[in-house]
Amino acid sequence: MTYAPIIAAALLVLAGPAQAEETAAPVREPYQLVRALQAMQDEIARGNLDAHNAQPATLKRLAERFQEADPGVWKDPRNSRAALTFLLSGGDPLVVGELRSRKLLNIDDALLEGAIAYVEGRPDEARSRLGSVNTRTLPATLGAEIALVQSALLAQNDLKATIERLDEVRLLMPGTLVEEAALRREIFLAGQVDDFDKFESLAVQYFRRYRHSIYAGNFRQRFALSVARFSFVQQTDRFPRLVAVLDHLDRASQRALYLLIARTALVRGKTGMTDLAAERIVTMTEVGSPERTRARLYRAAARVVTEAHEEALLDLQQIDASRLPEQDAELLVAALQLGRGVRMPLPAASTPLDGTKAEQTAMRPRIDFSGSLGALDRAQKLLDESEAQLKERNR
Repeated sequence: MTYAPIIAAALLVLAGPAQAEETAAPVREPYQLVRALQAMQDEIARGNLDAHNAQPATLKRLAERFQEADPGVWKDPRNSRAALTFLLSGGDPLVVGELRSRKLLNIDDALLEGAIAYVEGRPDEARSRLGSVNTRTLPATLGAEIALVQSALLAQNDLKATIERLDEVRLLMPGTLVEEAALRREIFLAGQVDDFDKFESLAVQYFRRYRHSIYAGNFRQRFALSVARFSFVQQTDRFPRLVAVLDHLDRASQRALYLLIARTALVRGKTGMTDLAAERIVTMTEVGSPERTRARLYRAAARVVTEAHEEALLDLQQIDASRLPEQDAELLVAALQLGRGVRMPLPAASTPLDGTKAEQTAMRPRIDFSGSLGALDRAQKLLDESEAQLKERNR
Protein backbone atom coordinates (compact mmCIF):
# COMPACT_ATOMS: atom_id res chain seq x y z
CA MET A 1 0.00 0.00 0.00
CA THR A 2 1.33 3.45 -0.88
CA TYR A 3 1.02 6.39 1.48
CA ALA A 4 2.12 8.99 -1.08
CA PRO A 5 -1.27 10.70 -1.44
CA ILE A 6 -1.59 11.10 2.32
CA ILE A 7 1.91 12.45 2.76
CA ALA A 8 1.35 14.76 -0.20
CA ALA A 9 -1.74 16.13 1.51
CA ALA A 10 0.27 16.72 4.68
CA LEU A 11 2.97 18.50 2.70
CA LEU A 12 0.34 20.69 1.11
CA VAL A 13 -0.86 21.67 4.57
CA LEU A 14 2.73 22.40 5.58
CA ALA A 15 3.45 24.38 2.45
CA GLY A 16 3.34 28.15 2.59
CA PRO A 17 0.74 30.01 0.50
CA ALA A 18 3.19 30.87 -2.28
CA GLN A 19 4.45 27.30 -2.60
CA ALA A 20 0.92 25.93 -2.56
CA GLU A 21 -0.10 28.21 -5.40
CA GLU A 22 2.83 26.95 -7.48
CA THR A 23 1.84 23.31 -7.08
CA ALA A 24 -1.89 22.80 -7.49
CA ALA A 25 -5.20 24.17 -6.35
CA PRO A 26 -4.35 24.98 -2.71
CA VAL A 27 -6.34 23.61 0.18
CA ARG A 28 -7.24 26.80 2.02
CA GLU A 29 -10.49 26.28 3.92
CA PRO A 30 -9.94 25.21 7.55
CA TYR A 31 -12.31 22.28 7.18
CA GLN A 32 -10.24 21.03 4.22
CA LEU A 33 -7.04 21.37 6.20
CA VAL A 34 -8.55 19.34 9.04
CA ARG A 35 -9.67 16.66 6.61
CA ALA A 36 -6.08 16.34 5.40
CA LEU A 37 -4.93 16.09 9.02
CA GLN A 38 -7.45 13.36 9.79
CA ALA A 39 -6.53 11.42 6.67
CA MET A 40 -2.93 11.46 7.80
CA GLN A 41 -3.90 10.41 11.33
CA ASP A 42 -5.92 7.53 9.94
CA GLU A 43 -2.74 6.29 8.29
CA ILE A 44 -1.15 6.17 11.74
CA ALA A 45 -3.79 3.58 12.64
CA ARG A 46 -2.61 1.56 9.63
CA GLY A 47 1.01 1.65 10.75
CA ASN A 48 2.41 4.50 8.66
CA LEU A 49 5.42 5.73 10.63
CA ASP A 50 6.01 8.61 8.21
CA ALA A 51 2.53 9.93 8.96
CA HIS A 52 3.16 9.59 12.69
CA ASN A 53 6.43 11.48 12.44
CA ALA A 54 4.89 14.22 10.28
CA GLN A 55 2.00 14.85 12.67
CA PRO A 56 3.59 17.38 15.10
CA ALA A 57 4.82 19.62 12.29
CA THR A 58 1.49 19.31 10.51
CA LEU A 59 -0.42 20.35 13.63
CA LYS A 60 1.91 23.29 14.10
CA ARG A 61 1.56 24.47 10.52
CA LEU A 62 -2.21 23.99 10.61
CA ALA A 63 -2.36 26.20 13.71
CA GLU A 64 -0.44 28.86 11.83
CA ARG A 65 -2.84 28.65 8.91
CA PHE A 66 -5.76 29.09 11.30
CA GLN A 67 -4.18 32.21 12.73
CA GLU A 68 -3.51 33.58 9.24
CA ALA A 69 -7.04 32.88 7.98
CA ASP A 70 -9.39 35.69 7.07
CA PRO A 71 -11.81 36.21 9.99
CA GLY A 72 -14.72 35.81 7.59
CA VAL A 73 -13.98 32.12 6.95
CA TRP A 74 -15.17 31.21 10.44
CA LYS A 75 -18.72 32.23 9.60
CA ASP A 76 -18.98 28.95 7.72
CA PRO A 77 -20.10 26.36 10.31
CA ARG A 78 -17.91 23.75 8.63
CA ASN A 79 -14.82 25.78 9.43
CA SER A 80 -15.87 26.48 13.00
CA ARG A 81 -16.53 22.78 13.57
CA ALA A 82 -13.13 22.07 12.03
CA ALA A 83 -11.50 24.30 14.65
CA LEU A 84 -13.10 22.20 17.36
CA THR A 85 -12.08 18.95 15.67
CA PHE A 86 -8.54 20.31 15.35
CA LEU A 87 -8.52 21.02 19.09
CA LEU A 88 -9.68 17.50 19.98
CA SER A 89 -7.24 15.94 17.50
CA GLY A 90 -4.19 17.29 19.30
CA GLY A 91 -4.21 20.89 18.08
CA ASP A 92 -2.99 23.90 20.05
CA PRO A 93 -5.73 25.03 22.48
CA LEU A 94 -4.30 28.55 22.53
CA VAL A 95 -5.17 28.97 18.86
CA VAL A 96 -8.79 27.93 19.38
CA GLY A 97 -8.94 29.99 22.57
CA GLU A 98 -7.89 33.05 20.62
CA LEU A 99 -10.60 32.45 18.02
CA ARG A 100 -13.11 32.11 20.86
CA SER A 101 -11.96 35.33 22.54
CA ARG A 102 -12.37 37.16 19.25
CA LYS A 103 -15.89 35.67 18.96
CA LEU A 104 -15.16 34.39 15.48
CA LEU A 105 -16.39 30.81 15.83
CA ASN A 106 -19.89 30.01 14.64
CA ILE A 107 -20.57 27.06 16.94
CA ASP A 108 -22.62 26.15 19.99
CA ASP A 109 -21.10 27.65 23.15
CA ALA A 110 -21.56 24.46 25.16
CA LEU A 111 -19.50 22.46 22.68
CA LEU A 112 -16.78 25.07 22.47
CA GLU A 113 -16.49 25.77 26.20
CA GLY A 114 -16.75 22.09 27.08
CA ALA A 115 -14.03 21.04 24.64
CA ILE A 116 -11.67 23.75 25.84
CA ALA A 117 -12.32 22.83 29.47
CA TYR A 118 -11.55 19.20 28.68
CA VAL A 119 -8.20 19.80 26.99
CA GLU A 120 -7.23 22.28 29.71
CA GLY A 121 -7.84 19.70 32.41
CA ARG A 122 -11.09 20.95 33.94
CA PRO A 123 -13.18 17.75 33.83
CA ASP A 124 -16.05 18.94 36.03
CA GLU A 125 -16.73 21.92 33.80
CA ALA A 126 -16.30 19.81 30.69
CA ARG A 127 -18.75 17.26 32.06
CA SER A 128 -21.36 19.91 32.82
CA ARG A 129 -21.04 21.34 29.31
CA LEU A 130 -20.78 18.16 27.26
CA GLY A 131 -22.52 15.54 29.35
CA SER A 132 -25.94 16.02 27.81
CA VAL A 133 -24.83 16.59 24.21
CA ASN A 134 -26.49 14.19 21.77
CA THR A 135 -23.64 13.32 19.43
CA ARG A 136 -26.07 11.88 16.86
CA THR A 137 -27.21 15.43 16.10
CA LEU A 138 -23.68 16.46 15.10
CA PRO A 139 -21.77 15.72 11.90
CA ALA A 140 -20.08 12.34 12.24
CA THR A 141 -16.52 13.63 12.57
CA LEU A 142 -17.26 16.07 15.38
CA GLY A 143 -19.82 13.75 16.96
CA ALA A 144 -17.24 10.98 17.27
CA GLU A 145 -14.70 13.32 18.86
CA ILE A 146 -17.25 14.60 21.39
CA ALA A 147 -18.40 11.05 22.19
CA LEU A 148 -14.78 10.08 22.83
CA VAL A 149 -14.45 12.98 25.25
CA GLN A 150 -17.72 12.00 26.95
CA SER A 151 -16.38 8.47 27.43
CA ALA A 152 -13.30 9.81 29.19
CA LEU A 153 -15.39 12.06 31.43
CA LEU A 154 -17.63 9.15 32.45
CA ALA A 155 -14.87 6.59 32.95
CA GLN A 156 -14.38 7.15 36.67
CA ASN A 157 -18.01 6.75 37.67
CA ASP A 158 -20.02 4.86 35.06
CA LEU A 159 -18.31 2.12 33.07
CA LYS A 160 -21.51 1.03 31.36
CA ALA A 161 -22.16 4.52 30.03
CA THR A 162 -18.51 4.83 29.03
CA ILE A 163 -18.77 1.66 26.95
CA GLU A 164 -21.94 2.99 25.31
CA ARG A 165 -20.12 6.20 24.35
CA LEU A 166 -17.26 4.22 22.84
CA ASP A 167 -19.74 2.10 20.88
CA GLU A 168 -21.08 5.38 19.51
CA VAL A 169 -17.60 6.50 18.49
CA ARG A 170 -16.99 3.29 16.57
CA LEU A 171 -20.34 3.61 14.83
CA LEU A 172 -19.70 7.18 13.76
CA MET A 173 -16.11 6.88 12.54
CA PRO A 174 -15.25 3.34 11.38
CA GLY A 175 -11.83 2.76 9.89
CA THR A 176 -10.21 5.81 11.49
CA LEU A 177 -7.69 6.53 14.22
CA VAL A 178 -10.64 7.70 16.31
CA GLU A 179 -12.19 4.23 16.10
CA GLU A 180 -8.81 2.61 16.79
CA ALA A 181 -8.49 4.65 19.99
CA ALA A 182 -12.07 3.78 20.99
CA LEU A 183 -11.44 0.07 20.43
CA ARG A 184 -8.28 0.11 22.55
CA ARG A 185 -10.13 1.73 25.44
CA GLU A 186 -13.29 -0.32 25.17
CA ILE A 187 -11.52 -3.68 25.14
CA PHE A 188 -10.10 -3.07 28.60
CA LEU A 189 -13.36 -1.67 29.92
CA ALA A 190 -15.16 -4.82 28.74
CA GLY A 191 -12.65 -6.79 30.77
CA GLN A 192 -13.22 -4.65 33.82
CA VAL A 193 -16.96 -5.36 33.75
CA ASP A 194 -16.22 -9.06 33.17
CA ASP A 195 -17.90 -9.16 29.76
CA PHE A 196 -15.81 -11.81 28.08
CA ASP A 197 -17.98 -11.99 24.96
CA LYS A 198 -17.51 -8.29 24.25
CA PHE A 199 -13.84 -8.42 25.20
CA GLU A 200 -13.36 -11.27 22.73
CA SER A 201 -15.36 -9.63 19.93
CA LEU A 202 -13.61 -6.27 20.19
CA ALA A 203 -10.17 -7.84 20.45
CA VAL A 204 -10.81 -9.80 17.25
CA GLN A 205 -11.84 -6.57 15.53
CA TYR A 206 -8.72 -4.78 16.74
CA PHE A 207 -6.30 -7.51 15.70
CA ARG A 208 -7.97 -7.91 12.33
CA ARG A 209 -8.04 -4.24 11.45
CA TYR A 210 -5.42 -2.41 13.48
CA ARG A 211 -2.67 -4.91 14.23
CA HIS A 212 -0.24 -2.65 12.32
CA SER A 213 -1.22 0.52 14.19
CA ILE A 214 1.58 2.63 15.63
CA TYR A 215 -0.09 2.06 19.01
CA ALA A 216 -0.52 -1.71 18.60
CA GLY A 217 2.73 -2.60 20.38
CA ASN A 218 1.69 -0.91 23.60
CA PHE A 219 -1.79 -2.34 23.18
CA ARG A 220 -0.47 -5.91 22.94
CA GLN A 221 1.45 -5.51 26.21
CA ARG A 222 -1.59 -4.12 27.99
CA PHE A 223 -3.75 -6.86 26.47
CA ALA A 224 -1.47 -9.54 27.89
CA LEU A 225 -1.51 -7.91 31.32
CA SER A 226 -5.29 -7.67 31.16
CA VAL A 227 -5.74 -11.31 30.18
CA ALA A 228 -3.99 -12.29 33.39
CA ARG A 229 -5.67 -9.62 35.52
CA PHE A 230 -9.35 -9.90 34.68
CA SER A 231 -11.37 -12.48 36.56
CA PHE A 232 -12.74 -14.23 33.49
CA VAL A 233 -9.33 -15.63 32.60
CA GLN A 234 -9.38 -17.78 35.72
CA GLN A 235 -11.78 -19.98 33.75
CA THR A 236 -9.25 -21.99 31.80
CA ASP A 237 -12.00 -23.54 29.67
CA ARG A 238 -12.09 -20.20 27.86
CA PHE A 239 -8.49 -20.49 26.77
CA PRO A 240 -9.41 -21.94 23.34
CA ARG A 241 -11.41 -18.77 22.65
CA LEU A 242 -8.40 -16.67 23.57
CA VAL A 243 -6.33 -18.76 21.17
CA ALA A 244 -8.87 -18.02 18.43
CA VAL A 245 -8.47 -14.29 19.11
CA LEU A 246 -4.69 -14.41 18.93
CA ASP A 247 -4.77 -16.52 15.78
CA HIS A 248 -5.47 -13.27 13.91
CA LEU A 249 -1.88 -12.21 14.59
CA ASP A 250 1.31 -13.32 12.88
CA ARG A 251 3.30 -16.07 14.59
CA ALA A 252 5.95 -13.75 16.02
CA SER A 253 3.30 -11.55 17.62
CA GLN A 254 1.51 -14.60 18.98
CA ARG A 255 4.68 -15.91 20.59
CA ALA A 256 5.38 -12.54 22.17
CA LEU A 257 1.85 -12.29 23.53
CA TYR A 258 1.76 -15.81 24.93
CA LEU A 259 5.06 -15.14 26.68
CA LEU A 260 3.63 -11.98 28.22
CA ILE A 261 0.46 -13.80 29.22
CA ALA A 262 2.35 -16.72 30.77
CA ARG A 263 4.74 -14.51 32.69
CA THR A 264 2.08 -12.09 33.92
CA ALA A 265 -0.23 -14.93 34.96
CA LEU A 266 2.64 -16.51 36.88
CA VAL A 267 3.33 -13.29 38.76
CA ARG A 268 -0.32 -13.07 39.72
CA GLY A 269 -0.49 -16.66 40.90
CA LYS A 270 -2.75 -17.90 38.09
CA THR A 271 -0.93 -21.13 37.44
CA GLY A 272 -3.59 -22.67 35.22
CA MET A 273 -3.32 -19.84 32.72
CA THR A 274 0.47 -19.90 33.02
CA ASP A 275 0.53 -23.60 32.16
CA LEU A 276 -1.80 -23.23 29.16
CA ALA A 277 0.03 -20.25 27.71
CA ALA A 278 3.43 -21.85 28.21
CA GLU A 279 2.31 -25.07 26.52
CA ARG A 280 1.05 -23.00 23.61
CA ILE A 281 4.49 -21.38 23.24
CA VAL A 282 6.15 -24.80 23.26
CA THR A 283 4.05 -25.87 20.27
CA MET A 284 5.06 -22.72 18.36
CA THR A 285 8.83 -22.71 18.98
CA GLU A 286 11.94 -24.72 18.15
CA VAL A 287 13.83 -26.79 20.69
CA GLY A 288 16.54 -24.66 22.29
CA SER A 289 15.07 -21.36 21.12
CA PRO A 290 14.99 -18.48 23.64
CA GLU A 291 11.18 -18.48 23.56
CA ARG A 292 11.03 -22.23 24.28
CA THR A 293 13.47 -21.81 27.18
CA ARG A 294 11.38 -19.06 28.71
CA ALA A 295 8.19 -21.09 28.27
CA ARG A 296 9.80 -24.04 30.06
CA LEU A 297 10.75 -21.73 32.91
CA TYR A 298 7.24 -20.32 33.34
CA ARG A 299 5.63 -23.75 33.09
CA ALA A 300 7.99 -25.34 35.59
CA ALA A 301 7.71 -22.39 37.99
CA ALA A 302 3.93 -22.76 37.92
CA ARG A 303 4.10 -26.50 38.56
CA VAL A 304 6.78 -26.49 41.23
CA VAL A 305 4.31 -26.58 44.14
CA THR A 306 1.90 -29.02 42.51
CA GLU A 307 1.91 -32.82 42.35
CA ALA A 308 4.26 -32.45 39.37
CA HIS A 309 6.84 -30.95 41.73
CA GLU A 310 9.70 -33.38 41.07
CA GLU A 311 9.41 -33.13 37.29
CA ALA A 312 9.10 -29.34 37.47
CA LEU A 313 12.15 -29.02 39.72
CA LEU A 314 14.18 -31.21 37.37
CA ASP A 315 13.14 -29.02 34.45
CA LEU A 316 14.15 -25.88 36.34
CA GLN A 317 17.56 -27.37 37.15
CA GLN A 318 18.19 -28.06 33.46
CA ILE A 319 17.53 -24.46 32.36
CA ASP A 320 20.63 -22.44 31.56
CA ALA A 321 20.22 -19.07 33.30
CA SER A 322 22.67 -17.46 30.86
CA ARG A 323 20.12 -17.94 28.08
CA LEU A 324 17.47 -15.96 29.94
CA PRO A 325 16.79 -12.22 30.21
CA GLU A 326 17.99 -10.78 33.52
CA GLN A 327 14.58 -10.70 35.19
CA ASP A 328 13.82 -14.25 34.09
CA ALA A 329 17.18 -15.39 35.46
CA GLU A 330 16.11 -13.90 38.80
CA LEU A 331 12.81 -15.72 38.49
CA LEU A 332 14.67 -19.00 37.89
CA VAL A 333 16.65 -18.53 41.11
CA ALA A 334 13.44 -17.79 43.06
CA ALA A 335 11.66 -20.81 41.54
CA LEU A 336 14.57 -23.12 42.37
CA GLN A 337 14.65 -21.89 45.96
CA LEU A 338 10.92 -22.45 46.22
CA GLY A 339 11.09 -25.89 44.61
CA ARG A 340 13.87 -27.11 46.85
CA GLY A 341 11.80 -26.15 49.88
CA VAL A 342 8.98 -28.44 48.78
CA ARG A 343 9.43 -31.99 50.02
CA MET A 344 6.04 -33.68 49.83
CA PRO A 345 3.44 -33.84 47.04
CA LEU A 346 0.04 -32.37 47.66
CA PRO A 347 -2.39 -34.96 49.05
CA ALA A 348 -5.24 -36.11 46.84
CA ALA A 349 -8.41 -34.10 47.31
CA SER A 350 -10.31 -37.17 48.56
CA THR A 351 -7.69 -38.07 51.21
CA PRO A 352 -8.66 -36.94 54.74
CA LEU A 353 -6.01 -34.87 56.48
CA ASP A 354 -5.06 -35.52 60.06
CA GLY A 355 -3.90 -32.63 62.16
CA THR A 356 -0.21 -33.09 61.35
CA LYS A 357 -0.72 -33.34 57.57
CA ALA A 358 -3.12 -30.44 57.56
CA GLU A 359 -0.52 -28.35 59.34
CA GLN A 360 2.17 -29.42 56.86
CA THR A 361 -0.05 -28.55 53.92
CA ALA A 362 -0.93 -25.17 55.39
CA MET A 363 2.77 -24.46 55.74
CA ARG A 364 3.54 -25.40 52.11
CA PRO A 365 5.06 -22.50 50.18
CA ARG A 366 2.89 -20.62 47.74
CA ILE A 367 4.08 -19.26 44.44
CA ASP A 368 5.23 -15.70 44.98
CA PHE A 369 7.67 -14.20 42.52
CA SER A 370 6.62 -10.62 43.09
CA GLY A 371 9.99 -9.72 44.56
CA SER A 372 11.75 -10.83 41.40
CA LEU A 373 9.26 -9.10 39.15
CA GLY A 374 8.83 -5.72 40.78
CA ALA A 375 9.45 -3.96 37.48
CA LEU A 376 6.47 -5.69 35.93
CA ASP A 377 4.25 -4.66 38.81
CA ARG A 378 5.46 -1.07 38.50
CA ALA A 379 4.68 -1.18 34.81
CA GLN A 380 1.19 -2.47 35.61
CA LYS A 381 0.63 0.40 38.03
CA LEU A 382 1.63 2.94 35.43
CA LEU A 383 -0.65 1.34 32.86
CA ASP A 384 -3.54 1.33 35.30
CA GLU A 385 -3.03 5.01 36.03
CA SER A 386 -2.89 5.76 32.33
CA GLU A 387 -6.07 3.80 31.71
CA ALA A 388 -7.87 5.55 34.55
CA GLN A 389 -7.07 8.93 33.09
CA LEU A 390 -7.91 7.73 29.56
CA LYS A 391 -5.23 9.96 28.13
CA GLU A 392 -3.65 7.33 25.91
CA ARG A 393 -4.86 9.01 22.72
CA ASN A 394 -1.98 11.46 22.60
CA ARG A 395 -1.76 12.15 18.92
